[in-house]
Amino acid sequence: MFGGICTTMKTSSLGPTELLLSGRLGRQVTVNRSDNAVFIDSEGQLCCKHGERAPTIQAWLNAERVASEDNGFTRPSSCDCQNVDGLLTSYNIEETEWPKMGCSLYKCLGALGASEIKHARPQRFAIATHESSEIWVQPSGTLVCKHGNSKKMLNKLLANRDTKFRSSRVTKCYCSLRVPRRVGSVFAQKQTIIK
Repeated sequence: MFGGICTTMKTSSLGPTELLLSGRLGRQVTVNRSDNAVFIDSEGQLCCKHGERAPTIQAWLNAERVASEDNGFTRPSSCDCQNVDGLLTSYNIEETEWPKMGCSLYKCLGALGASEIKHARPQRFAIATHESSEIWVQPSGTLVCKHGNSKKMLNKLLANRDTKFRSSRVTKCYCSLRVPRRVGSVFAQKQTIIK
């Protein structure tokens, strides 16, 4: 042990793949000394039970320490972790064991047992964000609120509640759709590399 960081390599058996609140896929590696689960994400990085990585949590903790009561700091996440226990340990986990999606997000959510409802189209539940809004996914990959409205539709409703639509299936709701765009999130657009 040096400076609070364990440098030994440990092996472990992994839990099933889960979609964490940050939008990252994760498999549980262990439980830390605070009795919270530690996960490995699809990029081989360790993250907390909410799907946040150690550098992000530490940055939030530092910001919270220096924030005055007048100028409080609010985390842009559901994560409320107060330490990075277990996130600075190295585990000997083969890349083949990392959680991978291998299919569309809609199919992946089905394989993970997500609940499904049908409005105009079928949709599967992905996550509830820290703003208490729900993100659902349609077979096309479109992200929608629980009423089946896309972000574009929600913006139209926000601009004018009296907007008329061709389809009578459009539910006029007050939902918001704030999608976590963390690196490694299933909601983040993949970087294309031009060779």
